[in-house]
Amino acid sequence: MQERFWAKTGTTKFNSEGVPAYHPVICHLADTAAVAMAIVQGYLSPLAIATLERGLGLQGESLVKCCGFLAGCHDLGKVSPAFQFQVSEVGKALVGEHFYDLWIKLPDVKTPHGLVTAKTMPQFLCEVGLGSHLTKRQAHQLARRLAMIVGGHHGFFPSQAEVESLNDALCGTNPGSDWQHRRFSQIIFEQLQGFVGLTAADLPSCCDNAAAMILAGLTTVSDWIASNPDEKSGFPYANDTPFEEYAAELTAKAETALKAIGWTKISTGKPLKFSELFSEIKTPRPLQDTAIALSDSLIPPCLILIEASMGEGKTEAALYLADYLQHQALAGGFYIGLPTQATSNAMWQRVRDFLKQRYPEEIVNLTLSHSAAALKEEYQQTVCRLDQVYDDDGQNSAGRVGAGEWHTARKRSLLSPYGVGTVDQGLMGVVRSKHQFVRLFGLAGRTVILDEIHAYDLYTSTLLERFLEWLAVLGSPVIALSATLPISTRRLLVTAYAKGCGSSEPDLPAAEYPRITAFSAGTVAVQSFAASEHVTRSLNLQWVNDKEWIAALCDQLSEGGCAAVICSTVGRAQEVFQRLQGDFAKDELGLFHGRFLFVDRDRIERACLEKFGKTSTTRPHRYVLMATQVIEQSLDVDFDLMISDLAPIDLLLQRSGRLHRHTRAYRPEKLNSPRLWVVSPTINQAGKADFGASGWIYNRHILLRSWLTLRNKTSVQLPAETDALIESVYHLEAAIPEDLEPVHLQDWESSLADYQVGETSKKIAQANAVKLPPASEEAHPSDFTRQGEADDDNAIAKVTRLGEPTVTTIFLQQTGQGLVLPGTEQRINLNQVPNLVTIRGLLEHSTRIGKRGLVQALIAQSNPAKWTSALLRHCRYVVLNAEDKAQVGDWELALDPKRGVVIEKMG
Repeated sequence: MQERFWAKTGTTKFNSEGVPAYHPVICHLADTAAVAMAIVQGYLSPLAIATLERGLGLQGESLVKCCGFLAGCHDLGKVSPAFQFQVSEVGKALVGEHFYDLWIKLPDVKTPHGLVTAKTMPQFLCEVGLGSHLTKRQAHQLARRLAMIVGGHHGFFPSQAEVESLNDALCGTNPGSDWQHRRFSQIIFEQLQGFVGLTAADLPSCCDNAAAMILAGLTTVSDWIASNPDEKSGFPYANDTPFEEYAAELTAKAETALKAIGWTKISTGKPLKFSELFSEIKTPRPLQDTAIALSDSLIPPCLILIEASMGEGKTEAALYLADYLQHQALAGGFYIGLPTQATSNAMWQRVRDFLKQRYPEEIVNLTLSHSAAALKEEYQQTVCRLDQVYDDDGQNSAGRVGAGEWHTARKRSLLSPYGVGTVDQGLMGVVRSKHQFVRLFGLAGRTVILDEIHAYDLYTSTLLERFLEWLAVLGSPVIALSATLPISTRRLLVTAYAKGCGSSEPDLPAAEYPRITAFSAGTVAVQSFAASEHVTRSLNLQWVNDKEWIAALCDQLSEGGCAAVICSTVGRAQEVFQRLQGDFAKDELGLFHGRFLFVDRDRIERACLEKFGKTSTTRPHRYVLMATQVIEQSLDVDFDLMISDLAPIDLLLQRSGRLHRHTRAYRPEKLNSPRLWVVSPTINQAGKADFGASGWIYNRHILLRSWLTLRNKTSVQLPAETDALIESVYHLEAAIPEDLEPVHLQDWESSLADYQVGETSKKIAQANAVKLPPASEEAHPSDFTRQGEADDDNAIAKVTRLGEPTVTTIFLQQTGQGLVLPGTEQRINLNQVPNLVTIRGLLEHSTRIGKRGLVQALIAQSNPAKWTSALLRHCRYVVLNAEDKAQVGDWELALDPKRGVVIEKMG
């Protein structure tokens, strides 16, 4: 009898001869190898290929064969008793009763097939000539490393201890056993070698960290693609088809499979001029002219850091450079990472419009990457099978920018050639987490644009530094954008990228703000440029008393005008909104914060853009928008006057960028110059500053220095004073002002000590505990992934940002007819498994809650047993009564149509 080994089996239906439907191991290994070779040969960017060539010591056809062969070997561990008999009736029918009888006597010990691959592969690799010019010890080390890389395709790289603890009998590696005697694994290994056409000359001589990440990602992604059994676009079960006959069609099948999921080849060619990319910009701004002049000198891997005021055209400059790097330097598309979902949503629309204009005759794959992308209706309307895009006449539609359905899955969105999303999605690539290597593989050789990089705290910034280091190693150009950035942070970012390029800490030439810093070919160049006339301004600054500014606001808006009031917390924004209702009509007052239901937040966001956006035709005569930090970076909006709670100085400057941002034909005479009112801290009996709600959100020392820097100013000259203002707050080694009052001097010294210990040391230590090892240092594969850490949105939020824990809370309404989604008639049955439409509805009627105490009370509640979807796993729900209120522990939650979710402690 010829033993047969299964890699995939469906419903385990048996034919008349007692043979189940199955896909043989050798066929699945060859499927995966064929996909991997097709990706390397035609779809990876040249920059990623160059990284692989350096990291594996191979070139050309040898690199293609090697990558295909190693990726194909990933499931070699399925040729083991533990795997073959986990579906015992299938194993018995295919492998035979003899081995079945032996297997049932073995211990019942979990034996993952990826670990078995890591155990069995090294010997086979050495026998076919791996490391022939290395010492025997070095060859075995390289073989073990490669085996662990491909053996970790389910998300976690195994450790050597895990491999050594495996039961030999369950692995089929027990010396003297019948299974070992028949060399089943080696026979299939040699079959795969023959299919690929691999010789000893095609085997790698090394495998550095960058190559390890790309190879691991390539293996996993190729396995995912090869596991599709679809008759037309995948790899249907071969059953007992002779392998030689099956293998003859695999190259064509792999190409068909890649085309079906929208894995398109990146366009390359002559870069377009800036004026061709942005025909609506008749005269480029000085920043954009500087970026254009810089482009000729860029040699990837390279870092471009652009620091300029809001409204200077940084995004257009970044898109121009990314396009140049794609077409001239052969980078593989781009990914834009932003601080928030709202900024990502707004940028996605801009990028979509850009790509439509850039590639009018092509179908372009653009994904939106964040946890609420499924709730963005305009984005969901673009999701489709890109190989089946047709226009109204039934012809293939050119000039279509959409998201390939396959790429929208949570772990696959960074594999799209073009993407926009939160920076967290990329940072998970340098956090020890499941499948982190798939994220790095997706970004390898692609330009990464990081926007609003001033928005991150020290914890996330520490991860960002390691991210830059790894991007450099992977050959990925980086363009980082910031309105305000301390010099120390600029130095850390440049040094991190230079380290990834193998350079020592470079000198950072001094240059006035605004500026572009470029690291390329081991050297740093810094170029200042003139600020545009429309951002050169004298910002009027006024400190206001929290009890008195409302009356002054009414006076300022007596002739009309649009004002924004930015509060530090949702609760304070809701409270001030209520205070203003006595002075302004309903249609003159709005509220926008992050604790509205998603469906309402999306509606409010649209309304804000319609009222205050650049192209608005419905700007109100008089209006006050109460908001939190959601408008700090999220929206391209423009106000005549701004009132803000005290915040760190860089955020105050960022907020002020929403003042007189756009050219308007008319502004009220009282508001014809930009004015920022900042709510003064109160002074307690001891003379110490009380920062109120801001003190709960921001570090005390940074708030203190921000206040002391600005308290005696009545105006600020921008951008001329930007550098000096930022350094006055963030240059921690600067001397304490000589004329500082004793009470503030004591506050300065004690808060600085707390900042350095609690903020600096603690946050850096926490980031160091989760981030990947340095990209250029020797590390064991298991150091890159953390066993048992799920890669879901909950885990992403937990490890890429510090802060109070939050929980996504779904709101349901109790009615006489049962539960419905609030404001709708859509019934919700908690005893039914929700389909995708219902799940989307549930998430649209949710919000993230971070109130300490309430979060723990929500988490303590159990979800309906039927909510098994991963999308709902970490959510909780509350049921509103007829008064739109719900009680959770000691907390009352109310859903108010104007104020959003209102939270009050009971008792």
